[in-house]
Amino acid sequence: MDKVKCPICYTEVQERNFKETYVSPYNNQEYKRYECPNCDVHWWEPLKIIPEFYESKVFEDYVAFHEGIGTRLGEYHKSFFKYFPSKEKGRFTYANRRFLFKH
Repeated sequence: MDKVKCPICYTEVQERNFKETYVSPYNNQEYKRYECPNCDVHWWEPLKIIPEFYESKVFEDYVAFHEGIGTRLGEYHKSFFKYFPSKEKGRFTYANRRFLFKH
């Protein structure tokens, strides 16, 4: 029986034990998501990038946003600054830095 290995701890997982599938709109590649029973990492197989994504307009917009090009924030962002004092903003470490340091 075919197996895949966790990319972190190399625990073997049965290939048929994937948790979900995804078909990329860029190349019609089917990806399967696995979960490691040992270290609980989740990963997709095959482990490869999609060059078409990085060459697309979607990625250009992503890069522009994170480089600060077009830095206007929406009205809905303002409520964040209204309801969270400055000392609390540091707790949102997952937030975009441009967003947090704009105000």
